[in-house]
Amino acid sequence: MQVVKDKFTLLKDVPNVLNLSASVIKTNSVEGGPKTLAATLKLIERRINHFTKDKVFEAITEPAKLNKFHVVSFTEYNLPASYNTKTRGKIINLRAFGTDDMSRVDPRNVYASTVYAMLFEDLATKKVKVRENQAANFVDYFLAVFVRLFGKEYGLVGTYATEIPKLKFLLSCYILSSFFGMKSKKDVYKKSSTISTYNPVDLISDLDKYDFSNILSFIKSLSDLRVMPGINQHIFTAKLLRHLTINFIPAIEDLSRCVSILTVSTLTGSTIVPTFIHTYNSTAFNNIVEIARIDFRRR
Repeated sequence: MQVVKDKFTLLKDVPNVLNLSASVIKTNSVEGGPKTLAATLKLIERRINHFTKDKVFEAITEPAKLNKFHVVSFTEYNLPASYNTKTRGKIINLRAFGTDDMSRVDPRNVYASTVYAMLFEDLATKKVKVRENQAANFVDYFLAVFVRLFGKEYGLVGTYATEIPKLKFLLSCYILSSFFGMKSKKDVYKKSSTISTYNPVDLISDLDKYDFSNILSFIKSLSDLRVMPGINQHIFTAKLLRHLTINFIPAIEDLSRCVSILTVSTLTGSTIVPTFIHTYNSTAFNNIVEIARIDFRRR
């Protein structure tokens, strides 16, 4: 089952799930936030054609559910959505759009943030459980992302590029350890070999040096084991920022964020993350988004 990260290493320890008191939430809340949220979304209701629509508008129509949305402006928090454990509230952070005034945010991004917050809550609190047998979908998706972003620079070009199977194996080690919390290194290597169809016999003596639950250790393995020689945290993060924006970066570190972020990218007109990201591997992408479809069907 999924691991929920405390913070994001690549974003310099930005918290994932929040744990703030009701008074702190109130201090940073936008006046009339929930009512403004409902009014903003109703303006575009007819223009939305998405599997989340019915449940979103049900949530903003029922007062008890609507009041569980905290519309805030956190100057020190740059993500558009989160979940706050102490108040059991869904966070929509307008400051991620550079304002504390919802009228200055594209309503399609308000809708996307609402979907993000609703889905992230269910994943982060494990109302929706993602099993380890889903790992291959995350591996296949991120393998395509890595090859697209880093392929030319590091020679990962073409389906049969010699380092791609090794990359898939290391990615599998990372996803199983970091996203699903698999502890036994022996089991991680065995299952990763199955997912990647790569025999790590030549790597076994080196693999135990790395903590594959840690993104920085995983990046170091890519450099040390000659998959991406010379790659480091700064090069890695800069490439993601340049091509996929800051809002995509949590998808690399946390399963709940990954599912939420990929789902948000399917919303036409939203700019939270690029809408083209499904093209990296549409089959794996759709399998991951199916987790969100199931969640919204069961609500």
